[in-house]
Amino acid sequence: MADAVQPAPRVALAAFAPDIASTDANVSAVATNTVPRADGWGPFASPSPISVPLPADCLGAIAINSPAYGFPIYFAGTRTKLYRYNLGSTGWDDVSKVGATYSVPPGDYWSFAVYGGRLLATTLGTSVQVIDIDTGKKFRDLGGNPPRARHIGVVGEFVVLAGLASDPNAVDWSDLGDIEFWQPGVGGGHTSDLQIFPDGGAVTGFAGGEFGIVFQERAIRRMVFSPGSAEVFGFDVYEENRGAIAPWSLTKVGPRVFFMDRDGFFMFQGGTSVPIGVGRVNRFFAGRVNPTQVASVVAIRDATGPRVLFAYRSLTADVADPTLLDEVLLYDWLLDRWSFVRMPVRFGLTAATPAVSIDNIPGSLDDPGQKSLDDPSYAGGAPSLGIITGDNRLALLTGPALEATFETAEAMIFRPYRAYVDGIRLDSDADDWRVSVAGRESTAQSALVVFKPETRPTVERVAPCRSSARYHRARIRIPAGTAWSFATGIEPQARREGMR
Repeated sequence: MADAVQPAPRVALAAFAPDIASTDANVSAVATNTVPRADGWGPFASPSPISVPLPADCLGAIAINSPAYGFPIYFAGTRTKLYRYNLGSTGWDDVSKVGATYSVPPGDYWSFAVYGGRLLATTLGTSVQVIDIDTGKKFRDLGGNPPRARHIGVVGEFVVLAGLASDPNAVDWSDLGDIEFWQPGVGGGHTSDLQIFPDGGAVTGFAGGEFGIVFQERAIRRMVFSPGSAEVFGFDVYEENRGAIAPWSLTKVGPRVFFMDRDGFFMFQGGTSVPIGVGRVNRFFAGRVNPTQVASVVAIRDATGPRVLFAYRSLTADVADPTLLDEVLLYDWLLDRWSFVRMPVRFGLTAATPAVSIDNIPGSLDDPGQKSLDDPSYAGGAPSLGIITGDNRLALLTGPALEATFETAEAMIFRPYRAYVDGIRLDSDADDWRVSVAGRESTAQSALVVFKPETRPTVERVAPCRSSARYHRARIRIPAGTAWSFATGIEPQARREGMR
């Protein structure tokens, strides 16, 4: 019966999986500038710069917690220099080796590793550099004449170099407990040595820890210390025909290593790789990434939650700025959900909020609600996700929310009847939001999805609309800077119409 009145079902905000048709499905093709929640979406914070720009484009950065100073220390590298963040001036001090001009090959980045109180930095175009984190004024060449390498890591008391300039299919390691001894196979109690892999292709990534994980183009190997053996380390093949196509797409989070291979995104854990992007975002990524810049994908660990971000250079990125990554795919491994972020970034790092000077406390200490001077929040140190922005500033993602946009799956509200929708309520605590509705009669490609102009909610928090169709979908936009913490679904106000 036409024009029958009956309650319209609530429509949940579904998981982001643009590779799947979002018609009468539990997935959505749009979730921009959002963070996955178990019940829907949350806001993605904007960058809050805490530094002046680096003198040149950033090609790698690291944050180190310093017990001596009680706050994080930041280092960053450009194509020719290494810098240390100056908390007092918010500028960057040149801590490069005296008289040195470094060289980072096009498309590459600096690789950093911490060994005790020392920071090591390497790139294919430069000798391995080292600095004392707390007292060092300048980097210097690491002693022992180690080989130049693309990657560096620490396994137990060894420093490991992977993807050597002299042999990309090899890894090299220092002497046990002596990172300035590099003479492979000399014996006499020394354990420094070299391993060349006969198959699997070039080494494209390395993750250290209790044991090492070597990523090649077509193999993943475990590197295990064997005390007393002539080989020093044993190398077991974990997987064949699986590897990392993008050297900087690796990030290790506890026992998990996230990376990108030829056929998409993976999580490596317990000796096996689990596909995390297949049937959800792999084709979306392949259609957006610049195919000549796939090797420049950078993985960023989020210290504030179980998330990892993959920043990449899209087809629409500024051609005059070749090192800018302008889009991000975000993956929450506990919820097993993705989202998409539009944010220019050079690099990412685990960071922490800085200490607050008494001179920078807003307002007066006598203001109502003002925190006391011994409030722990003034000391800083709270974990944060850090990035180097497009203009090469160090920033923490602690600012107001970016503009968020998400869509519902396309649904036949009163199957198999048509429906007339005249209002949408958003289940959210957002102070401001907008809705636009699209309707069509079939799912054929010729039946284009055209959204009507967006509307604002009334005082009853219902956004009016007019849409008569068989299939409907709603697009929700929460303006930038709006305060909100969740959005879980929509409640359409609709009535059933006839079959035609």
